Formats: sequence, structure tokens, C-alpha cells
Amino acid sequence: MNVQSLFSKPATTIASVLLATLAVSTGTGLVPVERASAATAALSETGARVRLVSTSATRVMQDKTSSIESTPEVGASAGVRLAAKTETVQSRVARLSASKAIRAARKGAAAEKPAIVAHASWKSARVSWYGPGFYGHTMAGGGTLTPTSMVVAHRTMKFGTRVQISYNGKTVVAVVRDRGPYVAGRTFDLGPGTAHALGFSGVGTIRWRVVK
Repeated sequence: MNVQSLFSKPATTIASVLLATLAVSTGTGLVPVERASAATAALSETGARVRLVSTSATRVMQDKTSSIESTPEVGASAGVRLAAKTETVQSRVARLSASKAIRAARKGAAAEKPAIVAHASWKSARVSWYGPGFYGHTMAGGGTLTPTSMVVAHRTMKFGTRVQISYNGKTVVAVVRDRGPYVAGRTFDLGPGTAHALGFSGVGTIRWRVVK
């Protein structure tokens, strides 16, 4: 809406009403002609002053608005604030994305398990176990034997071969890391960790197969 029309309309309307009232009063003889002329002149002067004040106020408001819009510091400050807010939002999005990626990686690592792929069918074999007198000794395939070593000993099988062994309803995967047994009729010597996981002791028969 035009500011000038906002200020000038009330003054113009009031002046028009008063002039009409004076004209009627003069015509009916209620107000002398001299007084009516003086009043008309006064009203006209008042209306001019009101319009002048309204025009001045409008110009002042327009000048202030133009001054604010044309001030480079104001635009620059708003631009800096907007840039700062944009950067903050982008930083939060980046942190959130990185956090999600880390959680997904951890979840995937926790869920990942080594696949067991059979290279041969199940076979039966007589086995024994060893451990207490050999703790701390270096195995033929490398590493030190401990009470928790999930290993088996075999006379010829390649070191690092993974063997799945089943006994009495339990199944484990052990790695060929040592040589033995040196008793005829036995295929494997179970390491201490392997024997414990199977609940095996002494000499017995197990089922086994090579897996990847």
C-alpha cells in the first residue's frame, strides 16, 4: 500500500466533509458568507499542511528504507550469518553420515564369520590328545602351545589346513599346526584347546573333514 495515500486520505475526507457542511450552512443562512469564506480558507490551508506533513513523512520512510537496503554492511552481515548457518548444518550432516558409516562397519564386522566350506566328506579316525607336558613349547608349524590352542597335530598335512572335527555331539574347527601323533593307528593328536572344546580325553574316535 502507498504510504502517502495512507496519510492523505483521512485529511482529504475530513476537509471535504467540513467544506460540504459549510456550504450547506451558508446556503441556509446559518453561517454568514464572510465566516464561511474564512473557514473555507482555513480548512484549505489545513489540508495543504496535512498533505505536506504526509508527503514529508512518506519521503522520510522511503529514505530510511532505501538507506537500509543500500547499506552494504547490512547485506554482508546477513550473508555471513546465512553462510555460518549453512556450514553448521552441513557439518552436522557430515558428522551424522560418518557416525552411521562407523556403526554399519562395526555391525558388519561383528556379524562377519569365517565361512566353512567342506573340501571332503566326513571320515572317521582314531585320535589322542596332548597338552600339559608341552605348554610353552614351540609347535612345528610356528607359535607356542598354550592351554587354549585350537590346533591339531598331523604327520603330513600342510600347516594351516583347517579341519572340522565332530565328537559326542560337539563340532569345532582346528588348524594343523604341529606334527604327530607318533603312535600307530592314530590320525590326529588334538591340541589342548581343541580337546577341551570337544570334551575329549584319552583316546577315541572322531569324525573329521577338511574345510576352507
